[in-house]
Amino acid sequence: MPRNLYDEIGPDRIAVILKNFYERCFEDVMIGHFFFEKNHDELLKHQLNFATGMLGGPVSYQGRPLAPLHQSLPIRSPHFARRRQILIETMTDFGLAQNLIDGWVALEERLKPLILQDSGNCRS
Repeated sequence: MPRNLYDEIGPDRIAVILKNFYERCFEDVMIGHFFFEKNHDELLKHQLNFATGMLGGPVSYQGRPLAPLHQSLPIRSPHFARRRQILIETMTDFGLAQNLIDGWVALEERLKPLILQDSGNCRS
């Protein structure tokens, strides 16, 4: 019996969903610019490793910590919301059950303070 989202969704399905999701992100008019000068294959590899661990699978992420990695990017709440919407649409298109979509999105939401530049902190 599956014990976590990784087991319930399955590694092959996670990989297909993430690949399609990032292809959509790369082309998106609102957030695609964040990926213009990035190596898409390398980014996808890191994201797959990160998501695998986040979803409860074997942890093999060897990338930099999220906060410093995103610190120089002007990512705001609308960008994060757009990314979330693309993820939900992708998972829906691949037939993921609503409880699995909700679980994955909830895990992503916990990352918000590490990624956003407008997380509610006032700076003088």
